[in-house]
Amino acid sequence: MTTTTDTRHTTVTRFVNVLAGAAGHGELLELRYRLEDGQRMGQVFYRPGRRRGLATRAIALGRRTDVYVGCAPRTRRHGGRDAVDRAFVLWVDCDGQDAVAALEGFEPAPAIVIASGSGSNCHAYWPLTEPLARDEIERANRRLAHALGADPASADAARILRIPGTLSHKHDPPTAVDAVRLDTERRFDATDVVGSLPDPPAPAPAREAVVAVAHRSDDSLLGITPEVYVARLLGVDVPRHRKVPCPFHEDRHASLHVYETAERGWYCFGACRRGGTIYDLAAPLYGYAARGEDFVRLRAELCRMFGLEAA
Repeated sequence: MTTTTDTRHTTVTRFVNVLAGAAGHGELLELRYRLEDGQRMGQVFYRPGRRRGLATRAIALGRRTDVYVGCAPRTRRHGGRDAVDRAFVLWVDCDGQDAVAALEGFEPAPAIVIASGSGSNCHAYWPLTEPLARDEIERANRRLAHALGADPASADAARILRIPGTLSHKHDPPTAVDAVRLDTERRFDATDVVGSLPDPPAPAPAREAVVAVAHRSDDSLLGITPEVYVARLLGVDVPRHRKVPCPFHEDRHASLHVYETAERGWYCFGACRRGGTIYDLAAPLYGYAARGEDFVRLRAELCRMFGLEAA
């Protein structure tokens, strides 16, 4: 093992230690990585005592694919919000120069800053003196994102973000994901970080949002053709025969059919028999439920992804 690898392993282990905090034996650290087909994501869960093993796995995977870690420990082997009980850090995803500049002037400055490998974009973390429950973490993260002009979707308790010491394979050649600041000893009271920050404007009530989408013809997301959103969400090119591998089961025969109109959407003729709209495809891919507060978060993330205004 070279000195460079030793240093990288130490960096990843220190970073993961902060995310894990005082997680107990019943909690899990989630490592997620993009599979070779470029469509599906693999998951591995580690007990808190195996943090060094997680670091080793992350570095090895990061040489050939994109690797992410759950910002909050999971209570079971699942990557969704319902599997999160508490978190030991606050975080924000600064996507764009304005958000990065706002972060540089923010007080208190974060203890950890990770350069995500895309321009000046970065993730920032404030380790906490005491853990916060899931809803409190999300409220605090939303305040941070709103104050900095950062990605509001990153406030979700189930958020996964890139790991230092790996590579971002969305670029050719791949670019490094680096820890530009890693003060693992510093801790914050949540009130000192976000206590003076306002809550962002409240979204429409979740129930109203679901009913509106079900009956409105002007929902911009529902107007996107399946060929466009399937290609973007799954990272594939839709061929002339309009069939692609389904991400929800082992699919060697390209069973997911992409229809021509948004009304017909998509349907898998293979093992899972799933189908529907853009929401039905994106929700299980990103670990959201297609109802309630999860739906509001899902819709906001999709609008950001496709450059649309979230109503």
